[in-house]
Amino acid sequence: MVCGFSKEVFVMRKRLLAALLSAVLLLTLVPAAFAASDLDGHWAKKYIDYLADEDIINPSATTGKYQPDAKVTRAEFMRYINRAFHFTETASISYTDVPKSAWYYETVCIAQKYGYINGVGGGRMDPTGTVTREQAATIIGRLYKADPGNVSPSSLDFKDGAKISSWSAGYIRAAVDKGFLAGYSDGTFRPTREVTRGEVAKIIYYYLGTSLSRAGKAYTGADLRGDTTNATISESCTLSDATIEGDLFITEGLGTDAVTLSNVTVEGTIIISGGTVTMTNTTSDHIIVSSAMGRLLQTTATGASRFSEAEVRTAAVLYEKVLTEGYDGFENVTVCGGNKVSLTVDADLLKLTVNAPATVTTTAAAKVYHLRANRAATVTGYGSVYQADVRTDGVSFTKDIALGGYTLASGVSVSVAGENRTASSTAAVSPSSVILDLGDEESLADGVEFSLPSGVTAEKLLLDSSELTGTAFETTSRGLRVKADTLKTLSTGSHTLTFRLSDGQTATVMVSATRETAAQPVQTAAFDRYYRSTNFRDISVKLEGVNAKSDIAKVVLGLTPLSYEFDEASRTLTLRRAALAQLPSGTYTVTVETQSGGSVQAVDLTVSDTTPAGVNALTAAYRSASPAAVRFAVAHAGQERAQHHGRAGRPRVYAERRHGLLRRLGRHFVRGECARAVRDLGRVHGLYGGALGQFHLAARGGLHLKEAGRARSLRCSASGREMSLHFIRFSSKL
Repeated sequence: MVCGFSKEVFVMRKRLLAALLSAVLLLTLVPAAFAASDLDGHWAKKYIDYLADEDIINPSATTGKYQPDAKVTRAEFMRYINRAFHFTETASISYTDVPKSAWYYETVCIAQKYGYINGVGGGRMDPTGTVTREQAATIIGRLYKADPGNVSPSSLDFKDGAKISSWSAGYIRAAVDKGFLAGYSDGTFRPTREVTRGEVAKIIYYYLGTSLSRAGKAYTGADLRGDTTNATISESCTLSDATIEGDLFITEGLGTDAVTLSNVTVEGTIIISGGTVTMTNTTSDHIIVSSAMGRLLQTTATGASRFSEAEVRTAAVLYEKVLTEGYDGFENVTVCGGNKVSLTVDADLLKLTVNAPATVTTTAAAKVYHLRANRAATVTGYGSVYQADVRTDGVSFTKDIALGGYTLASGVSVSVAGENRTASSTAAVSPSSVILDLGDEESLADGVEFSLPSGVTAEKLLLDSSELTGTAFETTSRGLRVKADTLKTLSTGSHTLTFRLSDGQTATVMVSATRETAAQPVQTAAFDRYYRSTNFRDISVKLEGVNAKSDIAKVVLGLTPLSYEFDEASRTLTLRRAALAQLPSGTYTVTVETQSGGSVQAVDLTVSDTTPAGVNALTAAYRSASPAAVRFAVAHAGQERAQHHGRAGRPRVYAERRHGLLRRLGRHFVRGECARAVRDLGRVHGLYGGALGQFHLAARGGLHLKEAGRARSLRCSASGREMSLHFIRFSSKL
């Protein structure tokens, strides 16, 4: 018996699989053979060839032709976009002209989920209708978060500007300004002209730029194409040592997967719509954080990173960690957009402007030097706001916000710690009060910075009744900073810091010194992503003062909660290697916070990757599983192949590279991506359900594929959440 089947049945099914797969490959290979004559000599060949290699555009399954001069339907355009940006999640739809039996039904469901296209009214999507130039500009512009502004068609420099729809004018201007669309030689734009497949290919080619679309790959500047300026990331990967002349688009196709930028300069805009993004030694003048699906986007700046302007349009976390001296991370942040925005700040911001209804949550370490509230906002948390400029009603600061001072526009009131106030109050020195935890060495490391009024200096500084000398503090661009060595000498209790200013005024700051955090020894741990390394293992650390799992409030890496196990007998905390293997190489701090709040223990985690060149990380992860388990692994070094491992041999089948269906299917299995795996299961005609029986993938939660009568089911329990998806019929569309 092999995996529950007799040897004869197993061999028969193996032969059936080989025969069916050969038929599939023949179908995928034949069109490619005919495509050459279809594109040879055509002006769009370059663009279509690239998008075909990226599995975005494919030839007709019946003719093998690309038909570059054929008009593009709305359904085809949606399919190209979904593939280009790795959009796979679906939404429920009720369009009267999109039947479930149509090949484009799932395509429209995906487009609806990601919100880049609207129906045409009357409950219709018009999937078989054609796409015009102004529609193409609008749809692509929405994806790239272009601001349509209040651009009128008449302001565009085209002879037929009056024919341009008002809803598309702003997007057309953005596309023209970037050089991705242009008018005709006669000075017209022809907004209602239908676009062809070749024209759509060119538009996507330049907007997409270099597609960084292979999961787990370490990209560098050498991978960027020289004939386009943009770059697009749609799978978890790293990009290092690169200069991007245009925009960098990190798509919603990532979900919550990690992206790491290291030593990257983006001369255009970084558009973050998906993923958890860490930027080390990265600079850009402009960042947009926006998810049409409303995902919480976490963005971290570390090292020599600087972003002059950042727009936050949907829920986001801005996090700064260990910035290099002289680099400010996120400098000026603007909350904007049409809906209420939730923003968490764990950073020092020079200026925060609120132009949309918002809830701003600040961590204890967060500092906002100037906040301008043009729309209603709630500022909560434990951070410091040195100066607030309130221009509208509906603004409140909760009691734990250290508010230095505020000014109110005429007739405006503000709520401070639950008290309604109608008069401005601006402190000469901010913050006006400070709470110090003398037991927290890290929080004291940078000392405490105080902001002084413009043009004013501190002529004398006294702590209680003793004058501080010049070695106890230092001047800064905003005022002065009291050094950590001075603060460490304080006893617990209340103290008074007195500023005698050059304008003759005296300002007093109350300092409350506590010792709530007991000094804890920092533990260290090392993990290697290479499956054969001795450090490819679970990380276990013993916790002092923690007797039960209920004593632990949370375990976090930065702001991200981690799953963990705790053994009460040995008081040992364990982080599983399946989760650790998803971290890029680097140094991390894992923090264990207890329910009491008085004890915080830290683990300095170093992640390395000694994987030799050419070794497939996906295969490696599953080769580390139990030999008794049935495993699915994918190799992509040299040739795309899927391997199905059982105790009675290792039959291998090879996938045609153009479509890479088996390769992608395996990747989605490995990562526990149920919806994406289901999509690709359909594309390979349901071969796996009947021919291979049941798989169990042990890492990352578990994924089961099994046959249940005529229906096939996929069960995913990744990340502790379980869902089942059932299929009676698989689409034959590739």
